[in-house]
Amino acid sequence: YDAWVPGHEIVGRVVRAGKKAKFLLDRKVAALLSHGGGCSRYVCIHAKDLVSLPETADSNEMVALLSTYIAAYQCLEFVQSENGMDPVGPSLDTAVSEDVKKSEESSSLTEVAGKKKSPLSGSCVLITGAGSPVGLALIDIAKNAGATVYAVSHSSHEKDIREIGVKEWYPLFRRQEWRAEWSGKMNLIVDTVGDYDNYPIFYEVMAPRGRFVRMNTTSCGKKYVPVLGEQVKVFSALKDYKGSRINNTAIDYNVFYSFNDDQELFTEDLAYLYHLLQMGKIEPRVFSKVGFDELQEEWEKVMGGGANGVVVVLPWKD
Repeated sequence: YDAWVPGHEIVGRVVRAGKKAKFLLDRKVAALLSHGGGCSRYVCIHAKDLVSLPETADSNEMVALLSTYIAAYQCLEFVQSENGMDPVGPSLDTAVSEDVKKSEESSSLTEVAGKKKSPLSGSCVLITGAGSPVGLALIDIAKNAGATVYAVSHSSHEKDIREIGVKEWYPLFRRQEWRAEWSGKMNLIVDTVGDYDNYPIFYEVMAPRGRFVRMNTTSCGKKYVPVLGEQVKVFSALKDYKGSRINNTAIDYNVFYSFNDDQELFTEDLAYLYHLLQMGKIEPRVFSKVGFDELQEEWEKVMGGGANGVVVVLPWKD
């Protein structure tokens, strides 16, 4: 019978290829699978949807980048582009190192990393659901970009969030407290939770000309469908003007759409993050590496707040 197999981010080697893709044989590659299937031992995918990786790239770290940091980075980059601003790249000297340039392997990830600017510098950024792996990546990228980061999350994630470093943190349920404390302060709000009850409060903590982005995350976080069409009428009737206003002006980001719409940009951004990883500027969290039969138990640990990081599935592990 047909069964859905989880897994949206894959790293592996090409073991078989068509006539026009023979050049990919035995090459280390990565890809995003919007419909899952990444936990399988073999995946059939079009050559154009593959990103070539350096031979020296650690497969587990690359899966973690694909699961967390690429979505976080592109989300912040995307929201800036939507407003006619430069990409959000962290304010670091990001030219590829001489060691990388001189490496023997020829890979798109070592060829396209460049310099990027940071329009987020000096901005106040609020991350909701900040304790998830993607949320922590958002904090890390925004901090590197020079932003002052604020966070709300489940109480069980407080330790992880404070370790990575934020200006202020509140439990998500204490809405009235962080609304009063941060009124009119936030230049950017990134929502990874999708709870429309928070929208009126987002309106109050947002600064003039502030921006709000809803993030449809990868397999490391909750997915939700934005309020659209007829649902907007119901939403507007049930919620006050403030919540409706936030909903109607929201910017929606989806990493899978980003990958499909502009794979060249996706490869460039992944190259940039790989370079930051080599420099030690970012450190994706790998919680565990397990076989497929162990996945459910490990995932429940992460979702229950008792642990944090990416669960890497090794399909060939017994």
